[in-house]
This record gives sequence, C-alpha cells and structure tokens, in this order.
Amino acid sequence: MSKFPKVTIIVLNFNGLEDTAKCLKSLTQTKYSNFEIIVGDNGSDKNEAEILSKKFTDKKINFVRFPKNLGFCGGNNTILKTIKDEYVVLLNNDVIVPPAWLLPLIKTMEENSSVAVVQPKILWAKNKQYFDYSGACGGFIDIFGYPFTRGRIFDTIEKDKGQYDSCVDIFWASGAAMMIRRDVLDKVGYFDERFFNYMEEIDLCFRIHQLGLRVVCQPKSYVYHKVASTASRNMMLKRYWEHRNNLLLILKNYPMRTLIFILPLRILLEYISLLYYLYIRRFDYALALIKSQISLFFIAPLLLSKRILTNNHNSQRVISLMYKRSVVLAYFFFKKRKFSSL
Repeated sequence: MSKFPKVTIIVLNFNGLEDTAKCLKSLTQTKYSNFEIIVGDNGSDKNEAEILSKKFTDKKINFVRFPKNLGFCGGNNTILKTIKDEYVVLLNNDVIVPPAWLLPLIKTMEENSSVAVVQPKILWAKNKQYFDYSGACGGFIDIFGYPFTRGRIFDTIEKDKGQYDSCVDIFWASGAAMMIRRDVLDKVGYFDERFFNYMEEIDLCFRIHQLGLRVVCQPKSYVYHKVASTASRNMMLKRYWEHRNNLLLILKNYPMRTLIFILPLRILLEYISLLYYLYIRRFDYALALIKSQISLFFIAPLLLSKRILTNNHNSQRVISLMYKRSVVLAYFFFKKRKFSSL
C-alpha cells in the first residue's frame, strides 16, 4: 500500500450502553492511524450518545443521536450519506476487535479493485474457538433464498480449526462487521429501508453482484461478536423480520422466470415452518410468521409491478452464484451440518 486511506467506522447503538462502551474501548486500540468512528444512537430510551461522549473524549470518535429508532438500515443510511471517505466499516455495537483487525481488510480492498465489500472472520465472543452465528467466515444463499455461512448452517455452529482461513468470494457479508468501498454505494444505492433490520446486507450484496463486483471474506482479519444482543430481547419480533425480509429479498431481487418457479415452493416451506412452530408449541413464532405473510401481502403487488433494477440481464448472473440445491433438505434430511459437506 502506497498510502493509508481514510476509514470511517460506523457503530449504531440502541439501548446498548455497556456493549457499545466495550466496542469503542477495543476500537480505540486499533493499530491503524487514519480512521474515525461515528456512533449513532438509534433513539435509545436515554440519551446514550451524550453519556458515551462524556466517557470517550478521543477526537476520533463522534456521536450523533436520532430522535427514534431508524433500524439498521435507516441509522446507517443517515450517516453513510454524510461520509466522503474511501472506505466505510459497519460494525455492530456488540463486536470486540483486536488491535490488528483493520489493516488486512484495507489491504484486500487496495489490492483488488473489483472487491466492493470485504468481511472479516467473525468469531463468537462467548467462546472464541467457535464461529459466530451471524457471519462466521462469509455468507452464502441457496436458490430458495435461505442464507447460511462458512461455519454455520441453521443452528449448527462449527469450531474454528482454520478450515475456512482462505480468502474467498462469498455471496453476502454480515452487517455485524463489513467494509464497503464508499463509491459503490453511489452506484447501487444505500440499504433498502423497507428491510429495517435483517437481510438488508444480502439485498445490498445482491445489487453489488449485479454490477459484476465482488464480495469476499478475509479471515486474516477477525473480530468477536456477542451474537444478537439487541435482537434477543424480543425473539418474536426477530422471527417476524427474518420471515418477512427473506421473502421480501426474493420478491425484490429474483428475475421473474426464476421467481415463478421458486416462489410457490418457498411459500410451501414457510407453511412447513408454521406447522413446526405449532408442533414445538412456539405460538409466538407462529404468530410472527403469520404477521410476516400479512405484511408481504400488501407489499408484494408494488414490488412485482416495479421490478426495474432486478429485471436487468445481470440478475440471472447473480442466480448463478447461488447454491443450486436446497440447504434445508441438505441439513434436515441428508444431515449435512457443515459447509464443507455441501
């Protein structure tokens, strides 16, 4: 690298004072000089931006407060639109970084102009020998829209033995920790705020792939994630966003000829999930799924009537990057619990 490009790190906070403080403490020890941190307080009950600003007086750290919770999408978009730096890192507030985490990500970008997004290896903060649920060593997706990662398929999380330590192209990078080439956002647009939380990073990566750009995981960089500390406070709402946004992702991004074939099968899988929730007596999950279907009933006609970006010829190219089989069948029926066995 002939220079040290400026990096802006965005951390959103929502009633997460303790986690955010730990995250910021680790960030201040980063071994890279040319970066700044912007903390966005996403409408916390208390003015946590003010509380944190009194504790962290480093000039590299700036604080903003939003009047209400704008979600992952709206909060990050609001800040992203003010940034002109070459690279931006989105980091969950419950992530802890080691000192040398940032430079490998920057080097990957600097040495590969076709790379638009890079994700570090994400490990579980509670047990650092295991991958994190949300990102692990890079995200993939099957043809039916189910996401999975190198290191985690559904609820099976692998122990990190170095088996995925190669830098590879992936389908999506986790919003828990991802670096984005800033000018790419001017071409593909920001996060779609209809997603609010969950799957928004997959939607963004879908659009990036449409431009023929790459998304990669660079395991030479690694961070530790506490795993959904905010979302776990309301699991019913989490299930709602997961079911709703996964179908929204399909409706919005799949080319029409693929959608006609996939959508009926995917809806069938949704109702199998509903029966499963009822069987295990998770009536809250069942209700969340039903609510997600009702929500999409009103959104789907508008999506299907527009479909401007997704009808371009590159949509079919993106489909070619997906896992062509069902990860659901592979996992539950053929007992393939590891990424390496797919």
